[in-house]
Amino acid sequence: MLYGREAECAAVEGLIAGAGSSQSGALVVRGDPGLGKSALLGYAIERAARMRVLRAVGIEAESELAFAALHQLVRPTLDLLTRLPEPQAAALGGALGLSRVSVQDRFLIGVGVLSLLAEAAEEGPLVCVVDDAQWLDRPSADALTFAARRFEAEGVVLLFAARDGELRRFEAPGLGELRLARLDAEAAGALLAEHVPTALSGEVRERLVANAGGNPLALIELAGLLSDEQLAGRAPLPDPLPPSAEIERVYLERARGLAPAAQTLLLLVAADDTGSLATIFEAAATLGIEPDALEPAEAAGLVRAFDGQIEFRHPLVRSTLYRDATFGQRQAAHRALAGALDGEQDADRRAWHRAAASPGPDDEVAEELEQTARRAQRRSGFAAAARALERAAELSKEGDRRGRRLVAAAQNAWLAGGPEQALALLDRADGLVADGLVRADISHLRGTIGLRCGVPAEAATILAAGAAEVSPLAPAKAIEMLVEAAQAASYAGDAAQIVEFGRRASALLEDDDPDERFTVDVIVGIGSLLAGDAASGVPLLREALALAAGFQDPSRLVHAGACAGYLGEEATEHELYGRAAARARETGAVAMLPYVLEFLARAEAVDGRYAAAAAHASEGLGLARETGQQNSVCHLHASLALIAALRGREEECRSHAAEALALATARGLGYQAALADWALARLDLSLGKPEEALVRLAELAAAGPGESHPFVKLVSTPELVEAAVRAGQTGAAQAALVEFERFARETAPPWTLALVARCRGLLSAGGAAERHFKEALQRHGEGARPFDRARTELIFGEFLRRDGRRKEARLHLRAALDAFERLGAAAWAERARVELRASGETARERDPSTADRLTPQEQQIVRFVAEGSTNKQVAAQLFLSPRTVDHHLRNVFLKLGISSRSELIRGFSGGI
Repeated sequence: MLYGREAECAAVEGLIAGAGSSQSGALVVRGDPGLGKSALLGYAIERAARMRVLRAVGIEAESELAFAALHQLVRPTLDLLTRLPEPQAAALGGALGLSRVSVQDRFLIGVGVLSLLAEAAEEGPLVCVVDDAQWLDRPSADALTFAARRFEAEGVVLLFAARDGELRRFEAPGLGELRLARLDAEAAGALLAEHVPTALSGEVRERLVANAGGNPLALIELAGLLSDEQLAGRAPLPDPLPPSAEIERVYLERARGLAPAAQTLLLLVAADDTGSLATIFEAAATLGIEPDALEPAEAAGLVRAFDGQIEFRHPLVRSTLYRDATFGQRQAAHRALAGALDGEQDADRRAWHRAAASPGPDDEVAEELEQTARRAQRRSGFAAAARALERAAELSKEGDRRGRRLVAAAQNAWLAGGPEQALALLDRADGLVADGLVRADISHLRGTIGLRCGVPAEAATILAAGAAEVSPLAPAKAIEMLVEAAQAASYAGDAAQIVEFGRRASALLEDDDPDERFTVDVIVGIGSLLAGDAASGVPLLREALALAAGFQDPSRLVHAGACAGYLGEEATEHELYGRAAARARETGAVAMLPYVLEFLARAEAVDGRYAAAAAHASEGLGLARETGQQNSVCHLHASLALIAALRGREEECRSHAAEALALATARGLGYQAALADWALARLDLSLGKPEEALVRLAELAAAGPGESHPFVKLVSTPELVEAAVRAGQTGAAQAALVEFERFARETAPPWTLALVARCRGLLSAGGAAERHFKEALQRHGEGARPFDRARTELIFGEFLRRDGRRKEARLHLRAALDAFERLGAAAWAERARVELRASGETARERDPSTADRLTPQEQQIVRFVAEGSTNKQVAAQLFLSPRTVDHHLRNVFLKLGISSRSELIRGFSGGI
């Protein structure tokens, strides 16, 4: 029984019971040392007696070894690895040292953990218990928390216990937490009575309870210090009794009462991370200590040995004894352990023990740690590689070599999702490195971090300066940096910089490299278009697009899609983004997928597939958050705001726009800020607030880099013209249309020409207006951009009704209403309905789309199932487990009133 922990036990019991009905859950138990975290995990194991239980314990000495804790946890399930999708199995196998496969996307390993544990749970509920999580190696912690956040309906429970007050903290964003409080006097008294086998006087009980301060471990250990006579109140108690905060002192005094040989043996156990008695005894032998020195330590209740293993009675004993030892004593222990670990399989442990034993710079040990880092990199253990390289740098005698290792550590820290750590390491390397190529690596990484996580305008400056410095030494490196500088300038909305960086990159090109030529053509072509030079930009974009047929890389497919979009080839654009998403899913590129979904969601929205667009953007937003890509989070919030505006969902639009603008303003993300403002303006127009829309759009058009973007200024012009006309400010509308008309004339996508004609109709009267509106409808065609066509039908219908031609008006208003209802554009449908009533016809309200009843995740699952994918295939595509997919499908069947996959496929074979 856990006294005073009724609520905590109930929380754990709820998770265990949920696993029995295929529900998953995760919980982090936090608290000071001795409050009963391990006891609560033990209670969970007892309650899960009929379930499969996996266990792992974080060990401080093992915290630098990549995936050590993960291997400890999942080792009993590795026979299931072959059931995983190939990219996940390969990534996880490589991480655990089962193969030499290496992947750059560390999140794919987390997906592999999700799938492996879900497979293990296929045979029955699974409970995973991880104690001392603050000592988990970072790659293991990242993989486990990523998986924990994505469990839903597998019957898997993950319980972590993490100690407060340590330098290392177990970070688990998105997981539930349970913080243990101290026991009250009644519960403490009951606990004491259970653990004291002899008579206990009331006065002694009160003193022990008061002294322990509600700490269960302190209470039990204090009682263990006393004799039966003292517990019964017949002999005086020690004065003073150690306070609960000094429970470590109890362990120290117990250890110090042992012979020196036993104390040294305990230090070896504390410094070791294998738990192997053979290793401990071999190391002890080099220090002249016999195995029988273990017996007194066991008798003192500090350690227990079993089945060739040895462990401390409580994790606090390990840290207490290790920290109490002198530096020289710790060095001797690590040196002895390094000597005992002579096999190739222990090379990483040996390197870290030798590093801990080194009093100062040691190039030989530094080289060993660099090899350790390389092995960690191959397994995607980038955080462990960063730490090994940082320590190798500290042990390096020569400044330049120290600097190179710090730069390599920074690159690995960035890959591990630690931008702040990476920048700090670069700062330390800066003054040590003279080599031009390594200095370029410093600038490149600084700029990349700024582009992805910081202020893009600053990133562009850093990257361009670094490219200028390295271009005589490595033109290809300079081109790569200039391309990223152009991307940063695009994020900031600075067309002039995009053109300039593209020009400089073009001057460095080698004629025989089509990959470099494609990338530079994209940058120069888009930059030229945005700067108003379509004559230069359009041929470059067509040349780049012609190279895209054989592309497989998702990022290059996205760039090709952007070319098609700027050229007005929207079917090709959508197809390329779809291929990019499919390729990212197929290869398990978890971190790349949010970037791809930014563009695919926009293409779906342009096609009028708002449910699909929202599903893509929502999926991307969740992944971007989980992978720490804040600039992508901003973009996807802006996209969701735009989709919500088109659907007439005011609260949703304003919420997403506020999130996007907060991030964009702080980072100078001009493109994302412009998208969010455009969304709010479109919402205002749909709600009949043209004055508010005009103010917002005029500010967007006047804003410079960091606050707006030239392309969004262009494509928002039709809304600005409509808002200005409806607000009675036609002068502003005429001025805004000039630039958009030039862009449409020079690039000639049909949709731009249609919108120019619509704008001209709004600015005209009588027969001229009618001719412009008819031209607009003709240029719209029947298929592409259905929302734009419906808007033109509505505006033309309004014009005809005001002109007294109500019968003709009804044709266009009815067409507009039907289109808006099919699209799910509720606010615009209501405006069309009002106009239709004013023309003398009553329109009934249409039932909501079936897709609107589904969540974004359910819509994604339906889309893949409708394409013929099995649950396992859908799970691999969406980085979920098959059971979670099955759970959502059951919800879909219930919502839609269907009972089979065949019904679902028939209903959604044409897409959502």
